[in-house]
Amino acid sequence: MTYAFEPLREDHLVVVRRWLLEPHVKRWWDDGTKTPYPDAEIADYREAIEGRDPTYRYITLIDQRPAGLIQHYRIADEYAEAPHLGEEAIGVDIFIGEAELLGRGHGPAMLRRFLPELAFPFHGIDVCVIGPSVKNIAAIRAYEKAGFRPLKVVPVPGEPDPEFLMRLTAADLRSLQS
Repeated sequence: MTYAFEPLREDHLVVVRRWLLEPHVKRWWDDGTKTPYPDAEIADYREAIEGRDPTYRYITLIDQRPAGLIQHYRIADEYAEAPHLGEEAIGVDIFIGEAELLGRGHGPAMLRRFLPELAFPFHGIDVCVIGPSVKNIAAIRAYEKAGFRPLKVVPVPGEPDPEFLMRLTAADLRSLQS
């Protein structure tokens, strides 16, 4: 399998919109804060494409086939009330849009490639935090497989469930890959 990442473009938004409406994506991405869903989410993506949002989004490709979306950002840029981490960190979010690709280890593999190749160097920060819903057990397990370790559970204003923050460093990734 080969994994690649293309910066999100306007012509990607048709497939991204379809993915956002897939039940396995909508369950976790439609938190009720961006209405109407998915149009408000797509509007945020357009802002990023135009350089007006500090989140950097990419289409994930598996063997050159569009498979999902991944994004990175500085935690301090994204959250006015940043979780008290005690260190500078980037955040990352990912979903696999194509249902038949779920549960095959693609998410962890993409994260292990994306972080050292794009996200860590882009920000010059070697700490990444990811925050799935405490109820998203499949995502938590996938992130553990990628090398993330539990950090803490935090409430997020406006979101229905607390997030299970998990942490991974560039050094952690290097030790996993050696």
